[in-house]
Amino acid sequence: MAVEEKVAYRWPMLSYLFLINLIVNGFVLMIMPPLFPQIEVDFALSYAQIGLIWGALPLGMLFFSLIGGVAADRFGVKKVIVIALIFTAILGGLRGFAFNFWSLWLPMLLMGVSYGFVTPNLAKGVAMWFGPSELSRANGILLMGPFIGGGLALIVAAPLAAALGGWQNVMFLGGGLAIASWILWLVAAREREPTGAMAEQMRARPPMLKGLRQVFSVRDIWLLGVVEMFVIGNLLAVVAIVPTFLVEKGMSETEAGVFASLATWTGILGMFVGSWLSDRVGLRKVFVWPFFFANAGMVALVAVLWGWPLYLVFLLSGFLLGCSLPQLRSIVIELKEVGPILAGSAFGGIFTVSRIGGFAIPLLMGLVMTATGIAAAGFYFIAGLALIPPVLVLFVRETGRRATTAVSG
Repeated sequence: MAVEEKVAYRWPMLSYLFLINLIVNGFVLMIMPPLFPQIEVDFALSYAQIGLIWGALPLGMLFFSLIGGVAADRFGVKKVIVIALIFTAILGGLRGFAFNFWSLWLPMLLMGVSYGFVTPNLAKGVAMWFGPSELSRANGILLMGPFIGGGLALIVAAPLAAALGGWQNVMFLGGGLAIASWILWLVAAREREPTGAMAEQMRARPPMLKGLRQVFSVRDIWLLGVVEMFVIGNLLAVVAIVPTFLVEKGMSETEAGVFASLATWTGILGMFVGSWLSDRVGLRKVFVWPFFFANAGMVALVAVLWGWPLYLVFLLSGFLLGCSLPQLRSIVIELKEVGPILAGSAFGGIFTVSRIGGFAIPLLMGLVMTATGIAAAGFYFIAGLALIPPVLVLFVRETGRRATTAVSG
């Protein structure tokens, strides 16, 4: 059995990937939902329009994630992210100049284009620097970033708007923080040196078109893309709608933002627990599909509960998702047809499919709520969609260490 290579600089690199995920995919993105009640009043928005604004970013990602992933496979993670990240920062700040629906929707769409070059390659960065024994934990730490950054954003966005003189200034603040993350990446990040097994994989790397055919001939990639389409779409829809939904039921804007952040904190705990157990046990799927099934019921209950039961359900929902999400990323990297060398293309393709859900599902949830006039109907709709991912995961190959050892034996 080959000895797993553990590169010395892997943990500093993970910290930089984590910080970008925290700031860009966490804080810069998630400052919006708690501010939607204010934006809704300023621009006279409907639930459907809120869903369209929120869905514009994944729509931009949909068209450019594959290009971004392939670019990193060809030119390296650092180069691609350093170019895309500065555009992300500028566009994030430009949201503060919005004066109506379209002037906010367009920067969100263009941000999605830049996210398409950043987000898939954060996952590829983990694939390049970590081996099987640490892979799920590294993916878990990476995914904690947007949960921590998003949780903080949901808590502080409304108070910051009051302190800074409006929601527009919060957008400018987000853009400034993204520029700081770009400077850190530019100065400190490295490309992985092709040593040991990595060097062998680099030498055997197929040409671009052959590599794309190799990746997308794998059924599991398509299944995982559809799984993420529903998981990410449902998550974005609930996070976007919950603050406005709760404010209309009687919560203050600040309280609604704090409530919406609760699932992010238990999600962090779930990522630690699920990732540690997955690496320890050497299996992935058993930490995914049962948790997805349970989470579907949690989403439906959000519509009808109030008081401490509502808080409890939201906390549990975050924990279940946190346990599951890192394993999806690990499965992709461990597929023998993909590996770290083609991970950018694989994640680019998966994120392309998944962002269809990120665009469409928040919009559909808003349309259901607007058309029926019953806010709870949107949550029941999402709960029904949430039953699809666990069924699909059952048909994905198990890639954990124990399963592959049994096959080779």
